[in-house]
Amino acid sequence: MSVPSAALASQVARLPFDGVCLDMQHGMIGFPDAVGMIAAINAAGRPALVRSLWNDAATPGQCFDAGASCVIAPMVNTRAQAEALVRAAKYPPMGARSWGGYTALQASGLTPAEYLREANRMTMVFAMVETVEALENVEAIAATPGLDGLFVGPSDLSITLSKGAGVDKTGKETLAAMARVAQAARANGIVAGAFGGSAEVIKTYLGLGYTFIAAAVDVDLMQWGAADLNRTLAG
Repeated sequence: MSVPSAALASQVARLPFDGVCLDMQHGMIGFPDAVGMIAAINAAGRPALVRSLWNDAATPGQCFDAGASCVIAPMVNTRAQAEALVRAAKYPPMGARSWGGYTALQASGLTPAEYLREANRMTMVFAMVETVEALENVEAIAATPGLDGLFVGPSDLSITLSKGAGVDKTGKETLAAMARVAQAARANGIVAGAFGGSAEVIKTYLGLGYTFIAAAVDVDLMQWGAADLNRTLAG
């Protein structure tokens, strides 16, 4: 989702998808918006995921405290940056997440002791692979203890691979790079994820072994629905 609306998030969470991801990086969603949207998504029985604005130390814990199930962090280019991400997202001894997730604790139905014991298992953190530097370090990044998955930004990855020549999410070089990312994830027992954007792209990535795909953006779904209605009326 890119549109900041808890009412819309509640409706999207009732569509036939496995979860709803809030895009704080490229969407219009700020953290105050995300709090209400996460609650609405969780109330609909779906997990709420957040793509953070950047790879910073504050956002993962804040989003988990609000009840998010997963944080996807952009621009993780090195093993050291991946380790810092895990420290920010996980409680000790795995990380250094600060205690104080009142909303998440209450929504979980667990006692504080139970939540502390289970939180690292209940929450996931993904490192985005979207640059040549990250691709060169992907095996080391994937092996970071506590990291739950890799998430490819194929548009940015294709831009950096082509040295700014263009976006090609299913180009030969992009798919070869994505196959390498998927292999690194499999080798370390973590999730291989990516942004899809269309049915054709999703099918291609599934064929590469990706098991977690951001299907489409809310505004695209609205545009496609309107276009389909107009085609049907014209026919």
